[in-house]
Amino acid sequence: MGKQLVAKLRPLLAKAKWPQTPAATPHGRQTYLMGLDKVDEFKGHPQTLAAALRIFLTGDSAPYAYAGAAYTLVAAAQESDNHYDPGGLETAMTWLEKAQELEPDLVEINMIEALVYVYSGRLDDARLVLDYLQSQDPRDYYLLKAEIAYWRALKDVEQTVHWFNQAAAAAANVPQKLRLRSQLADFYMSAGQYDKALAIYKEAALHDKNNHILWHKMSLIYWKQADYEQAAYANQQALRRQDFPAGRKMEAALKEKLPGTGVLGRLFGNK
Repeated sequence: MGKQLVAKLRPLLAKAKWPQTPAATPHGRQTYLMGLDKVDEFKGHPQTLAAALRIFLTGDSAPYAYAGAAYTLVAAAQESDNHYDPGGLETAMTWLEKAQELEPDLVEINMIEALVYVYSGRLDDARLVLDYLQSQDPRDYYLLKAEIAYWRALKDVEQTVHWFNQAAAAAANVPQKLRLRSQLADFYMSAGQYDKALAIYKEAALHDKNNHILWHKMSLIYWKQADYEQAAYANQQALRRQDFPAGRKMEAALKEKLPGTGVLGRLFGNK
């Protein structure tokens, strides 16, 4: 999906009416941070990125708007297998360099360079950039998120969790904290630490009651743990919130594991 999405964004960016002020401004920074938050809501729906771009364009600062385009392209470049489209990252770097030419020393802009290096597999270059930016503003939320990406690429569980906690402490609002918690759970799940992931997903579901993805991820964990009854319950909760292909696929797989009547039968609509 990443390559195709980037291809759709390129002409939109080329036609956009960009702010003309060549310097960073307070209003430009404010809209930039709002746009970054909107990009971070992206879960595969292009409309989210389009909305983020509209926010970036409402600012009055060209460097912040260009950096917003770069951050949007980085998010768009992610493929379904969690690799990144090289062309998308290259385009992101082009927009980032436009921002850096105007404002070369802003941590909240330069952290994007570290992200591009991480997702391009240039981890040594990413480390150099991160170390330099840490010396400038070690509490910047988005810089701390770039540290998460770096240590996750190295598959260092201890350091990744450490930087998740650092970013959570620096988060400016509740949605940022909740997204980080969900992402930490995803990381635990990818690392095979299912009980830790499950605990966070359960906690998140209490705050985000209509989020079918949280229940789906719980069902996946229960499936991996061969706890098919709990997997069936979690999957049913997911499907109650939204009918989606992965949920129906899990339902079909669970029917083979748990055929019959009674409570389990009613979960699957059997008599």
